[in-house]
Amino acid sequence: MINGRSLKQHDFPVALGITHLATAAFLLGSGEFLPSWVTTYSYFTALTCIALCLIFKPHKGFLTGLAVAFATTALIRAINMSLVSLHGPGVDYLLGLMGAIAGTVAALIYSKFTPSQTAEKGFALGCIGALAGYFLSMFISCNTVIYCGPAFSWGTYP
Repeated sequence: MINGRSLKQHDFPVALGITHLATAAFLLGSGEFLPSWVTTYSYFTALTCIALCLIFKPHKGFLTGLAVAFATTALIRAINMSLVSLHGPGVDYLLGLMGAIAGTVAALIYSKFTPSQTAEKGFALGCIGALAGYFLSMFISCNTVIYCGPAFSWGTYP
């Protein structure tokens, strides 16, 4: 069993491992439903967030949760593109990633004001913060500015 000190030491390598393995898996499976640019944007955004979070020394498990959240966003994008044929540059996904960054920053600030946390709470906070920002940004942008498919847009195709 890994204790808290050991997990704190291994949080960064595990987060990098998840990010790199998910990127490799998505790039190997890239095609019509998951273009390679989706994986590339998710990869570099995740690395940027992980690097910036290291400056503020988050609670143990936070970085791993963050890596899982960004891998999940690429998977959600692939599922959404398989449901409907979306043509265009993919501005919706970029807006979603910006929301994920904002959610990560909000979760990081929140984690600094809470007392000591366990690894499970740090993981959940990192994952939920990034995914909440992603979903919030997607729902707002997809229902006001652009059509993003049936998963996020409530109206019909304009």
